[in-house]
Amino acid sequence: MVEAEIWGLADSSDGSMIFIRPLDEEVAVPIFIGRAEAQAILAGFSEAGLPRPLGADLMINLARHAGFVLTRAEINNLKDNTFYARLIFSTGSESGGTGVQAGENDFVLDSRPSDALALAIRAKSPIFIARKVVAEAGIPTEDLNPPNSDEHRLLLQAELDEAVETEDYERACRLRDMIIQLDKK
Repeated sequence: MVEAEIWGLADSSDGSMIFIRPLDEEVAVPIFIGRAEAQAILAGFSEAGLPRPLGADLMINLARHAGFVLTRAEINNLKDNTFYARLIFSTGSESGGTGVQAGENDFVLDSRPSDALALAIRAKSPIFIARKVVAEAGIPTEDLNPPNSDEHRLLLQAELDEAVETEDYERACRLRDMIIQLDKK
């Protein structure tokens, strides 16, 4: 597994596509998702929040209430053109930031990638992707033209705001540069 980030989001007539990019690699994995799932992911980046919780918000609230912390989301397999994901929960307590101390009753739940990503964003948990998935489905980012859409820019801006808030300035610089490149197109 390698740590990854959401690199972009694109809309098409058939639905949406999210691009997952391993950190420090110039390759992205496109995953087709529904429009509603794309909106749930975008809503997770919003600092303003929604007046009522979406399904992902409800799941995170329920897990926290039960004493569980989402420690990571993983896109762990690709079989017959279907991506698989899982969520790793811990009974440990948050030790500040995104670090979690493991508990004895940790568990794994299977998930659709779109749901796993929506939950990870809300829980501010890291995202990982299996190297074999990247090797099989990854596309060099230079061959991709990130969509020049308002949604993509909003996604990047939300990620930039989060990176600045958490003082991850290296990531913030990378995201700022992506926004500048997007604005030039």
